[in-house]
Amino acid sequence: MRILWTILYWGICLVVLATILSSLGYDFSASMFVGSMFLPGLLAIKFFVPQISFSSRWQGMMNAGFLAAAVLVLTYLLLFGVNNYIGVGVYHKMTFPPLLLNPIFILFVLVALALPEWLLDNFLKRREAERPQVVEFISDRRHISLPSEEIFYIESLDDEVVVHTIAGESLRTRTPISRWEATLNELHFVRIHRSYIVRRELIIRASRTEVELDGVTLPVSRKYAERVVEQ
Repeated sequence: MRILWTILYWGICLVVLATILSSLGYDFSASMFVGSMFLPGLLAIKFFVPQISFSSRWQGMMNAGFLAAAVLVLTYLLLFGVNNYIGVGVYHKMTFPPLLLNPIFILFVLVALALPEWLLDNFLKRREAERPQVVEFISDRRHISLPSEEIFYIESLDDEVVVHTIAGESLRTRTPISRWEATLNELHFVRIHRSYIVRRELIIRASRTEVELDGVTLPVSRKYAERVVEQ
């Protein structure tokens, strides 16, 4: 359902962009084509902004600036290329609209369209988190249906994964830990190591090197330390 809402939102964004571009001299069919050149920048903002950490303020500001510059360069390359294509193609020859030369305007449009999508995505995530999640997998040739709230933590061994439950069971499965990370709701579970995913509500203490659960202390790898500290 979240994916359908996201696709619908990006479709609305494209229509909004086409409307804006129509006021700059493009006919509507050309506006839809040119408007689609903003979408890669919007997707870059969607996926890379959440990965920027401001635990170090200056580093966070530098990363945000680099992302803004990269998005602008990408958008301008696409816009110039498409505008030249329209100029020599079936559409009438036209000059590049001056407003599209303004980087502030480009960033404003991109952020104004990306922000509501971010709010919508967070709202849908919260709605999904309120619904009981049941995960299904095979353990010792048995089909298991396990409510996610019964999972204590997940451990990846050499050739199998062990699902440790709050009741004390250890269910072995061949489902890789990457699949578990993609399946489990990120509002309730966090990956702390290449070998461990834990239930966030059960963490008693957390640092950049380890997390403590009820009677269990697990290591935090350098790759996931920033995420653990933030969350």
